[in-house]
Amino acid sequence: MTGNTGREQWSSTLGFILASIGSAVGIGNVWRFPYIVGANGGGAFLIPYLISVLLFGLPLMVLEFAIGRNTGTSVVTAFRSIQGRFSFAGLAVVAIASLVLSYYLVITSWVLAYALFFALNRPVDFGAFTSSYLPLIFFLLSGIAVFLTVRSGVREGIEKVSRVLIPVLVVILLFLVVFALTQAGAMDGIGFYLSPDYSRLADPTVWTAAFGQAFFSLSVGMGVMLTYGSYLEGGDLFRNASVIAVADMLIAILAGLVIFPLVFTAGLDPAAGVNLTFITLPAVFTGMRFGMVLGALFFAMLFTAALTSAVSMLEVPVAAMMDSRGYSRKRATLLVFGVIMLLGLPSALSYTALELELLGTPLLDLNDYLFGTIGLIVAGLIISIVGGWYMDRTRVCTEIGGCGWQQKIYMALIRYCVPAILLITLIASLLQAAG
Repeated sequence: MTGNTGREQWSSTLGFILASIGSAVGIGNVWRFPYIVGANGGGAFLIPYLISVLLFGLPLMVLEFAIGRNTGTSVVTAFRSIQGRFSFAGLAVVAIASLVLSYYLVITSWVLAYALFFALNRPVDFGAFTSSYLPLIFFLLSGIAVFLTVRSGVREGIEKVSRVLIPVLVVILLFLVVFALTQAGAMDGIGFYLSPDYSRLADPTVWTAAFGQAFFSLSVGMGVMLTYGSYLEGGDLFRNASVIAVADMLIAILAGLVIFPLVFTAGLDPAAGVNLTFITLPAVFTGMRFGMVLGALFFAMLFTAALTSAVSMLEVPVAAMMDSRGYSRKRATLLVFGVIMLLGLPSALSYTALELELLGTPLLDLNDYLFGTIGLIVAGLIISIVGGWYMDRTRVCTEIGGCGWQQKIYMALIRYCVPAILLITLIASLLQAAG
């Protein structure tokens, strides 16, 4: 290992795993994954999704962990240690993670607002909420929560928060699953969600949807797992990554077992997509017994997932600034936080009374497509190419347990299959937008 001897480390493998699960489990697990499953063949979708996770998402996660642990540093300086000319590529990855965070904090702030509204027994209509300037207050509050966590450090901030919030998230989720499955429309909801339509497996768009969900759901391709891996001393990377991937997938599947029984019980549209979280589900909660408590629990769970993901994204540029510029954690966190809040302000204002738009589209929606879809694919390509093709093979083998036939298969996946799949997903995303 060539890392810095004075660098912060996770206190244990469990702390590392919980923090990584917190990064992987985000808003997309709760509202995006169930809808994607229901719209792409139900239970049959789980087949390409599982293949995507095992053959493409998991190898990229392991590669990020391997680069981080071997170099002992964050994205920019890790890429520089591979070859000096890749510093710019590292900066591009950090920039994409920062831009994604800038609008992700806006959505996180909505979740926080809804959790508070339901807890106070005062649920609000999404249209009324975003026609005021109240979202800006919650945008600032969410940003401060993320800032304070990262400023506290790896062990005292990120790890400590993850050790508390991930178990809380799981407990709330399991409670909501039990409740949802006792509702009148539970079986119809599960039928829509998981009934397999195997004919859809012949549709290439289902496979590209699975590839995209696998990459984005696991938080790979943003440099998060590389940064987290740089704080790790020992442990089996394959085993740790497998635990994280399985936990991420199970939480996503369980979220569907909450959402669709409730939606079908209320007789609402299960294909509401993005509107599911902030329009459809609040209507479900307000119309049912104990709805205020259930709504508060649901949005508290969602805020927990959003917060731990946002923390991991902020750590990427903060760690990069600390390692490349030599700044203290407090100074780096303050500077990066200030820049990201300024970058996120236009996205926040696009869903307020100001309705900030470009070509008739809210700026948040544009940023989600440009950075959250296209940008993440490009970042994933950069990491897979730099790590798979240019990092010394022996350095990778050192981290993944040797250079036997299993590792050779892994390297082939990283070098050829992952970039190819990411390119296909990128082309499909561009064609879909053009269409």
